[in-house]
Amino acid sequence: MAGVVAIAAVAVTVGVLAATNLGSLNSAPAASATGGVVAPIASGPITATPTPVVTPLVSAPVPPTADPTPPAPVPPAEQWRTFTSPGGKVTFEYPAAWSTASPQGAGGDPAVDVDVSDEAGIVVASLHLGPAGGFGGACQGAVPYAVLDTAEVDLPYQPSKGSVTPRFAFRALQESDRVTASYGLTSTPAGQGGTTCMFYNMVNGPAETPTYTFADAFQVRAGDPEEIPGRKGAKAFPSMDAARAYMGTSEYLNAKRMISSLKISAG
Repeated sequence: MAGVVAIAAVAVTVGVLAATNLGSLNSAPAASATGGVVAPIASGPITATPTPVVTPLVSAPVPPTADPTPPAPVPPAEQWRTFTSPGGKVTFEYPAAWSTASPQGAGGDPAVDVDVSDEAGIVVASLHLGPAGGFGGACQGAVPYAVLDTAEVDLPYQPSKGSVTPRFAFRALQESDRVTASYGLTSTPAGQGGTTCMFYNMVNGPAETPTYTFADAFQVRAGDPEEIPGRKGAKAFPSMDAARAYMGTSEYLNAKRMISSLKISAG
């Protein structure tokens, strides 16, 4: 009995020491139903599972789609030159592709005479400043008359009964077989009652400049020949609509700008 008590005392002592070193008794291994000790399940070290790195998909660069119809290049503005008469009394602008020259039989100073020709060398308009003749002439009868285009210009003139301020005008005569039309400067109206047999592209100027003209034809009469060799002169069209359509051409627009740019200094 003494031996049994001694063994029991040793067991209690060992149990106390084990509890002291291993922590709470609650963490001790549980006894099995058969009295044995259940060994803890051994597990290996916990290894963190690496988070996979997602590499974004990189698409190959897509070349820009070529424009099948690239815009047309903007043409440069048409170049213009300036004509200046000897002494500087008269100036006007004209397309660089056109040319100026004094016509045959020009009176010379103090008059100013200039023919302006297009690229083909055909006279588009003539300028004459100074005394002029050739007024009047027989008419074959009045025909319908129309003003198709007009724009006032700042030029010297002599007001008189029935005159108007100087202006660029494009006027037409409705003849039996064609429409005869002409452009130029004028201060002389025509077409009393909507009909006339002729009209003048002429400005009545002040005392030092009695008359001047800058036009494709000085005088336009019904029944005159359609064409004058070497110059465009008055134009013949099959209808009024065709004459109006001509106002959209570069020839007409250039002629209008040129004639309207005329400047005459005083004195």
